[in-house]
Amino acid sequence: MLSCKKEKPEFEIQKSYHTFVIDGHLEECTLQMGAGNFKTECYSVTESNNTFRLAKEYLKFDTYETGYRYTVKVLREQKILNREPYQDETYLPHYTVLEVLKKEKL
Repeated sequence: MLSCKKEKPEFEIQKSYHTFVIDGHLEECTLQMGAGNFKTECYSVTESNNTFRLAKEYLKFDTYETGYRYTVKVLREQKILNREPYQDETYLPHYTVLEVLKKEKL
């Protein structure tokens, strides 16, 4: 009797550390989830002269206060499928602030 085993996808979480500068004001933005969009707030983030917006749902920053510019150390968690970064509209990389390196009043 022959048995056919279906190979399960090989998921793992890749962790990396980054330093972000986060602007002192949240901006309104739109997140695309599945077939719909919803409004949320985004942080304006700079890393190595590259500025981008990051929805607050994907950056855990419990001590954020409007009116301050932060330099923070973050943990990035990226889902990996079969040794390749996996990203779709429901699973984007998640970030967690580990340490506030600098807090400047604007």
